[in-house]
Amino acid sequence: MLKFKVKEIQKGLFMLTDPLEVNLFLIVGEEKALLFDTGYGFVNTPTAIKEITDKPVTVILGHGHLDHANGAYQFDEVYLREPDFDLCREHTGSKFRKMLVDRLEETGQKLDVDPETWINSGECNLIPLEVGTIFDLGGLHVEVIDMAGHTGGSIGLLIKEIKILLDSDSANSHCWMFMPQSLGINEYVTMLERVKNLDFDTFYTAHQDFPHDKSFFDKYISVAKNVTMENSTPYGNDNWKELEPRVYSEGDISIVINERVISMV
Repeated sequence: MLKFKVKEIQKGLFMLTDPLEVNLFLIVGEEKALLFDTGYGFVNTPTAIKEITDKPVTVILGHGHLDHANGAYQFDEVYLREPDFDLCREHTGSKFRKMLVDRLEETGQKLDVDPETWINSGECNLIPLEVGTIFDLGGLHVEVIDMAGHTGGSIGLLIKEIKILLDSDSANSHCWMFMPQSLGINEYVTMLERVKNLDFDTFYTAHQDFPHDKSFFDKYISVAKNVTMENSTPYGNDNWKELEPRVYSEGDISIVINERVISMV
């Protein structure tokens, strides 16, 4: 049976890592809970949540990509920024789901449900999410932060009382900014500079399991400001060859871009 790896970061905040190493975050207040992202959806997420809390759960997607949205079908409704609605519908469609089943089988793992049923599960009811919305969980207040860049609808969640920012993919050590739904590099830099000035001390991302100090934003900003077509090199992922991605690194921080995002004003 496929399971999450569950880690309690601190009281009221849990990291759930799915079998393909993407992190979901569960915030538990005194009255309500909030789930940030739904992962690939290979694990029964509602059951896993019930092992942690019996409080009512609100579900929010950080953005619409397949590794964050494909578990959404397990819930009656999820919140997502409207710019990512079409992206989410594409990535939760049968074509992308079939690709995920094949990938899982390559790792020697199998779904706990019938693969064909899962492939055709599709999306759930998407509810428009507004930047600036604050969810009161009882003792914890969670604010929706605009982190558009990686996709046009990307968001983060700021847990005000404990000064922790939860980030899906928008600010990380290997950010993909070459996708068709990615914004221009200048908009990305502006977003990073704005978020850096918010009131948080540490942040967590979807693909690394350790806390990041706010100072990491300076590294991300430097890489994004310095990248050019000339100082980057071809990115060796054949799945995206037609997009002509290129990668640029400074130390252990890298960004993947292409001509489109570099030239956007």
